[in-house]
Amino acid sequence: MLQEKLKSATSAHHDELEQLMYVHEIMNKTLTLEQYKTLLATNYIIHSAVESKLHDALDGDIRESLDIDNRNKLNALEMDLAEMNMEKENLDAIDFEFNLKDHRNAASLGAMYVLEGATLGGSVIQKKLRANSAFADLSLNYYNVYAQNLIPNWQTFVKVLNTSVPETDHQLAEESALDMFRDIARVSKTVKSALS
Repeated sequence: MLQEKLKSATSAHHDELEQLMYVHEIMNKTLTLEQYKTLLATNYIIHSAVESKLHDALDGDIRESLDIDNRNKLNALEMDLAEMNMEKENLDAIDFEFNLKDHRNAASLGAMYVLEGATLGGSVIQKKLRANSAFADLSLNYYNVYAQNLIPNWQTFVKVLNTSVPETDHQLAEESALDMFRDIARVSKTVKSALS
């Protein structure tokens, strides 16, 4: 199954990204608000650059199967930025070239695998942040963007991923997922230096 191929192909990048995205601090409930701002900025830059492009590149039947309009996360990130008094215009000024592959379902679904997986992990992150007194009054919209639809959305995504991409396009999906991991890492490093 493509899901298993993607998981295997990206495992090393997943570990690197966990370090860059403060997963240790999140799990230990020691994340600071400044570190949280870095996470928000990184996720905002990624989603503002690629979300609509990835969604728009999908065939109509796949978009419908995924209920694509209800998978937009940018609005939740914008609400979180506003709550932290972060100007999105400043983040929009940080310019990046993203390695988006050709507009085929395989490429978009490969990149979305990374972003949907991050959303799945957001449920755990939200619980850990809620246990950190620094985050007691924050909405955490992004980390709870799917709310009660989290597991059904993930299951639907995996089903579409595994059934919509022909084996001849599996390599393209893998490359696209790897590029997304690399892009997130690049954005994270740049944001850290820009905000520090």
